[in-house]
Amino acid sequence: MNWEAISAIGQLVGALAVVISLIYVAREIRSNARSARQVSMDNINRWLRELAEHPHLAELYYRGIHDFESLQNGDLVRFSMLMDQIFYIHQEMYYQQLEGHLDPLLWAMTEVPMREINGYTGVQAWWRSRSHWFLEDFAKHVNRIQQTAESPRLYREPMKDE
Repeated sequence: MNWEAISAIGQLVGALAVVISLIYVAREIRSNARSARQVSMDNINRWLRELAEHPHLAELYYRGIHDFESLQNGDLVRFSMLMDQIFYIHQEMYYQQLEGHLDPLLWAMTEVPMREINGYTGVQAWWRSRSHWFLEDFAKHVNRIQQTAESPRLYREPMKDE
């Protein structure tokens, strides 16, 4: 038997194994990215559901986004926890988007409400007290959003000229 032929066959089998491995890794990465997207959306939906199902949380959220400074004691803690949750969720999505693991349409769907939420003075005041808890790039992203935020209209607030 010819050793060169055996070597060539071995190299061909090795190359085929590498191609199969790369295909497998690509599928796994795609699957993991899909799972991460699903988890992020599930987290947002869970957060929204909590507000909808618990009127006292919705009322606290509404008061806090308008006037963070007026919150005291347990209300201050609960509002901060609500904001921590949604900002951590958004931070995760921000990094997924940067890494190319988040569909641009999905990012746009979450970015618009986040921009509106960051227009509220209570959210901005809360952020000043908590921004150091978040990763630096994300904190800069939120700071940019807040610097360019328009007057919020998320909950039918009047426009500036009304």
